[in-house]
Amino acid sequence: MDYAGLQAALADWSARNDVTAAVPSFIEFATAMFNHGIPDRAVAPLRVREMETIASLTPASGACTLPADYLQYRRVVEKASIRRELQYVVPSYTDQQYPDRSGGLACDFTIIGSSLYMFPVSGNDIELTYYAAVPNLSDSATTNWLLAKQPSLYLHAGLMQLAMYVKDDELMARSSALVTMLIDGLNKTNELANFARAGTRMKGLTP
Repeated sequence: MDYAGLQAALADWSARNDVTAAVPSFIEFATAMFNHGIPDRAVAPLRVREMETIASLTPASGACTLPADYLQYRRVVEKASIRRELQYVVPSYTDQQYPDRSGGLACDFTIIGSSLYMFPVSGNDIELTYYAAVPNLSDSATTNWLLAKQPSLYLHAGLMQLAMYVKDDELMARSSALVTMLIDGLNKTNELANFARAGTRMKGLTP
C-alpha cells in the first residue's frame, strides 16, 4: 500500500462520500498520534527500533541543537578520546551542581527546548541515539517504513481520526481499541526482539 492506496482504503472503509477532501488530514493526524500518543485514550506512542537513529552533534558553548525529527533520547555519548556515556539530569540540578558553568569532560546532560546541554561544559561532539519521528506521507513521499510494515495500523488510525471528525462514537471505540492493540503489540515485539535473550554478564574474576 502507498499513500494513494491508503487514501482509497480509508474512503472505502468509511462508506462515506463526504469526507474525501479531509482524508489527507486524517493520515497526517494519525502520523502525529504514532509519534506522540493520545494519553486520554490510552494510546501509547510508538517506540520501535525502526525509529532509532544516530546523529553526531557539534556543541556551541556546551549546547547542541537537537535534530528536527527528535522525539526521545536513548543514549548520549561524549566523543572524547575515551567515549563517555552521559547521564540525564533535570535542569534545576545543573544550576545546583554546575553554577559557574565550568569546562571539562562532560558527565551529565539535560534537555531544554530544542537543545541538549552538557555539564561540565565540553567542546567535544556528541553521539545521540534517539527515536526519530515517523515521517509524514504526502503525494511526493508516498510511503514510509511504518506503512510498509503495518498498513492496517495506518488504516485504523485514519479511521479513528475520521470518527472524531464525523462524531461517530461507535467507530471511534472500535478504531481506538484496534489502534491501541496494534501499537502495544509493536512496542512489545520490539522489546522482546531487543531484550528477550539478554542475560547477566559477570564482571571481574569468576571461578
